[in-house]
Amino acid sequence: MRKTLLLCLLICLPLPAQVIPTATELPGDPFYVKKTWLIGGEGNWDSLTVDPAAQRLYVAHGTRMQVVDLDSGSLLADIQGFREARAIALDDTGKFAYVADGPARAVKVVDRERLVIDSVIPVNCVPRAIAFEPINKVVFAICGAAVPADPPSPVYRSGASRFVTPQAVHFPDDYRPLQAIGPSQVVVIDAEGKSVLATMRISGDFRFAQPDGRGQVYVTVGAVERLLVANGRTLGTILPSRIEVFDASAIAEEAHRQRGERSQPAQSTNDPLWTDGATHPVPGGILRLLRLSSSCDEPHGLAIDANHQRLFVACDGNRLAVLNAQTGEQIASLRTGPGNERIGYDPENGLIFAASGEGDGNLIVIRQSTNTDSYAVIQNLPTRERARTLAVDSATGAVYLVTESYGIDLAKKGGIGALQSTPVQGSFQVLVIGH
Repeated sequence: MRKTLLLCLLICLPLPAQVIPTATELPGDPFYVKKTWLIGGEGNWDSLTVDPAAQRLYVAHGTRMQVVDLDSGSLLADIQGFREARAIALDDTGKFAYVADGPARAVKVVDRERLVIDSVIPVNCVPRAIAFEPINKVVFAICGAAVPADPPSPVYRSGASRFVTPQAVHFPDDYRPLQAIGPSQVVVIDAEGKSVLATMRISGDFRFAQPDGRGQVYVTVGAVERLLVANGRTLGTILPSRIEVFDASAIAEEAHRQRGERSQPAQSTNDPLWTDGATHPVPGGILRLLRLSSSCDEPHGLAIDANHQRLFVACDGNRLAVLNAQTGEQIASLRTGPGNERIGYDPENGLIFAASGEGDGNLIVIRQSTNTDSYAVIQNLPTRERARTLAVDSATGAVYLVTESYGIDLAKKGGIGALQSTPVQGSFQVLVIGH
């Protein structure tokens, strides 16, 4: 009875590091946690997406996608049928949401009016990011490279146009790749036809995608290790981190051009464009790359100021880089916090937000001065542990984060050394940040 009482007290009362703060008392710090909405649900979570017109928040949460009403904070729908929902992109008609379901190797299309899964588009890879490009009405599904458990296969022979078998390569017994070994796949889907338009296989660890609203999609790419065989020797090379910029119009044109050149009657006119950029040049005009400086190692989340051609990139080392979207030139580098994997941008107020989910959790607020092209951290707001993903409502300026509470089971055997915090059932919540 005593253990049960202690457990209840520990779960029901917040831990000191998890206390949600009220309005910040320091002058000049306008943001604070205004509300907390409990929406429940089990499992890990990934990206958030706001529909400003309908005032809804879409949450990729394990085997479901949750839909929250932003006026009341109530849970409108708990859409199941996913193996692991990882990312969500909304079209510009208000009709559909496109969800990257990684383990299912598919993009699942959700009807936003009926709040049910409408259709499934197989992509034959494991998507972890997604973006809707409104000019050409296409969806980009990003399937990143993975760290293999075994030595990589196949291995490209330097100076040749073919692969060699892994038997031709001798790896040390203690070989353990520290980085992902490319390539990744970028799958472009015709949103209106709900069919694959193009599949591009490109070296690099492709991570997060963001459209600029003007026909281009920017993707952060992490470094990969590539092993080459030359003159009987195995050589390791590192392809550095970068940002790839895809031209959706050029991809659509190339796909249609290649379809027109196919003459075999048995071949479907709906066959998608296939580009193996890992071994051969990508057709001209489809993509360009932006090189990153050494101060932005391993990029993750990304936000875009399309009006002023600026990119805001979450980098390893607790940094946020501001880049020229055309040249890749670094304009500024600011310190954020650990676990800053997601970036949000409020163009109306010129504010950049970085969710730092490790440790106690913080939201870093950065003010943009477009007149001087300068940037400064104006607030470091305590939030909650693991509040690592965010979404900005462009209609209201509110910022949304999600996380869950943790407790310790004192009845567990093994003494103090065996105690560890675990998620409290039903505690999954939305934090509403405003000013």
